[in-house]
Amino acid sequence: MKNSSLSSATEYRPKDFTEMIGQDAIVKTLSNAINSQKIPQALLFCGPRGVGKTSCARILAKKINNLDENFEYNIFELDAASNNSVEDIRNITEQIRIPPQYGKFKVYIIDEVHMLSNAAFNAFLKSLEEPPSHVIFILATTEKNKIIPTILSRCQIYDFKKVSVNSIIGLLSKICKEKKIEFDDRSLHIIAEKSDGSIRDSLSMFDRLVSFTNSKLTIDEVTSNLNILDYESYLELSSLIISKDIPGVLAMYDKIYNRGIDDVNFLNGISKHFRELLINKFDTSESSNNIDSDLMNKYKEQGDAFLDEDLILMIDIVNNCIIDYQKVNDKRIHTEICLMKLVSLESIKKKNSLIKTSKFSNKIIDKEHEADKLIIVNDKENKLFYSSNEKEVSSLSLASLNFNKSYSPKEEDQVDLPNDDFTENDIRDAWKKFCDKEKVSGNINMLSLLNMNDLIIDNNSITITTINKMNQREVKGYRSKIEAFISKEIKNYSIKVDVSLAENNQKENFIDNKDKLLALKKGNEFISKLIDEFKLRV
Repeated sequence: MKNSSLSSATEYRPKDFTEMIGQDAIVKTLSNAINSQKIPQALLFCGPRGVGKTSCARILAKKINNLDENFEYNIFELDAASNNSVEDIRNITEQIRIPPQYGKFKVYIIDEVHMLSNAAFNAFLKSLEEPPSHVIFILATTEKNKIIPTILSRCQIYDFKKVSVNSIIGLLSKICKEKKIEFDDRSLHIIAEKSDGSIRDSLSMFDRLVSFTNSKLTIDEVTSNLNILDYESYLELSSLIISKDIPGVLAMYDKIYNRGIDDVNFLNGISKHFRELLINKFDTSESSNNIDSDLMNKYKEQGDAFLDEDLILMIDIVNNCIIDYQKVNDKRIHTEICLMKLVSLESIKKKNSLIKTSKFSNKIIDKEHEADKLIIVNDKENKLFYSSNEKEVSSLSLASLNFNKSYSPKEEDQVDLPNDDFTENDIRDAWKKFCDKEKVSGNINMLSLLNMNDLIIDNNSITITTINKMNQREVKGYRSKIEAFISKEIKNYSIKVDVSLAENNQKENFIDNKDKLLALKKGNEFISKLIDEFKLRV
């Protein structure tokens, strides 16, 4: 019969190994050790708070002597947080010399052992290394990394793990039924998630919420008291992101902000939400949101609206926002920018794609010299390498402006390039995208030159027609950029762009500077003398 006057954390504290939750492997190991009478004289229980380390130590101390009564005479507990001096350890050293009054062993439980001072650790070493046969030490800590190696090497270490969400839900559900508390599964699920694997924390929250809700746990009451958002809120937020509704997202965040919900908790919730969407796309049985089928279906349906790569990128954006949160002054604007990035995901992907394309295009060789620079090694695998006998490209040429001058291809510098099938329509679609990108970039002059005449497409060859030689030279200097973009779009790097001159158009439409000078020479004899005098190049 449970004592209802006690807190749930005390009332439902395990009294036996059968009542331990979430530590099956450790319970089995200790039980077998007791049955075989092969109990180590020094054990270290380490793990997160509230997972049952101290409770397990007390149960083990009781089981060792197999006593139902008077076993407390053989158990000595020490809180190292407040008893961490050398003197405290010396007192233990003196006590262990005296055999137990009852049973076979005296058990010393030292909680929060990492709080001992270095001097206290050193004073404890000898007793831990060679304890009397009637003494067993059980050390417990949440921070194993702070314990000196010489202590660790003298202990048999047991790593306690966080208790699963489902295990905590099962315990809370059992308590609710015993105490006739009304509840719904989602409210218990939120409590279990909020506790972060700690049974003690979950029971403390549970007691507080039961008092707040007057023994009636509902999702609205729980989320309001814990100051967090429920699953539906995150589903609504991601729906606004799918709709690319920036005003709607910002309006929703404004309501959340005015509720006083912590930004970091909110951002962590978004990150977990996207993770759940990603998991539910692959296997709903692995989802942590397996509390009801309706919620699972919502997650599955919404997850299908996102690409896998988009969800991964969104999680990354949110996590980077959390990392930088403490560094910024205006934290609200910082959070709002993160939300707007999630809505504008396509723009971010295009930007990243352009950066990658730019990096790749710096390594593409000028097609004018392709025959001299590229050797096909294996046409089937489409592997290329650069010849060491390549021609030099003048640093003053227009073509050189489109390459990274620091790039010097080495002999047998191999590059694997895709060579997918494509149609003429694919090329024209890629061409339209390129023109749209140039329009956005503000390259209006070049755009007018490119669209002066229609494209001529022949298999993997694209011909751009210009009306004069000057325009032809300008477009040739842009050719590598065009090839790189179209090749990436259609996933075929055999594309070659040629720039031709329209027939009978050069003289009719344009006279370059050289032509003008020659015309002036014909009309004025002094022009020739001027050129000769100053040694001008025509």
